[in-house]
Amino acid sequence: MKRIILILVLSTLSLVSFIFAQEVDKIIFSHKYHNDEVDVGCDNCHNSATTSLLSSDNLLPEMAICYNCHDEDDTECGYCHTNADEPGIAERPPQYKSKFSHKTHLESETECLACHTGIDTKIQAGIFHIPDAGKCASCHSPADYSEEQQKCLACHESSMDLSPANHQVNWKKDHGLYAQFADQSCAHCHQQNYCQSCHQGDNLDREVHPLNFRNNHGIIAKGNKENCLTCHQEQLFCLDCHRTEMIMPKNHSYVNWSNRVEGNGGRHAKEAKFDFDNCMSCHNDAYTDVICVTCHGN
Repeated sequence: MKRIILILVLSTLSLVSFIFAQEVDKIIFSHKYHNDEVDVGCDNCHNSATTSLLSSDNLLPEMAICYNCHDEDDTECGYCHTNADEPGIAERPPQYKSKFSHKTHLESETECLACHTGIDTKIQAGIFHIPDAGKCASCHSPADYSEEQQKCLACHESSMDLSPANHQVNWKKDHGLYAQFADQSCAHCHQQNYCQSCHQGDNLDREVHPLNFRNNHGIIAKGNKENCLTCHQEQLFCLDCHRTEMIMPKNHSYVNWSNRVEGNGGRHAKEAKFDFDNCMSCHNDAYTDVICVTCHGN
């Protein structure tokens, strides 16, 4: 019994060694040579792309296409195949959007290299340069996925998971860091109003801001006001909260800050004469009169 097992093991190893010893055929083809030296256009070889409605269509040229330029009788197999004894077929690109139509894009006069950027410089076959979502977004305006999913389904199947790989379990908590450093990648799918649906209004106590933000946000606002204005674009947001909560600068609690003695407006009058713009940062907005009019009106 042991001898039989040993024979089977040795036979299997020999078969595996034989298989791996065989050279896997690869296609010898240079896009760069055909583009630069022969001036062959994409449609000369991939002419079936003009009628292709699905990415699953086989757009790779058959040998008959090659023989339009190469002599069938004189061209040896080894001219295009690394293993001339057992020539194979060219590797096909992955099917990534089954409803993608080359025909539609070509009819709209989209250049092949607009999507397959850089393939004209490659000297090896099998490098497809499949465009990513960013490449598509250069022509197609970003769609808010949560509200306009139908725009995505123009190319994607409804059964596909369209979320990027990093949109995992902890994405809701971590996405802020990615949004700060990922340049415009978020905009490939989301318009800015998608962010504002969560990051707007009176959310100082929400997870958008760190703990105790209500107490120390003034320091942060002074140090980086532009960062606040990313979401809170109107100063009225600040004014409404400070007025409602009666939150005032420290000097407003000083003795004799304001009085009604004729000819003496108190310390606030001196402050206003010294830096009136500072007063207006709170006591003025586009929807009300200057607060001075309340006391100093007609």
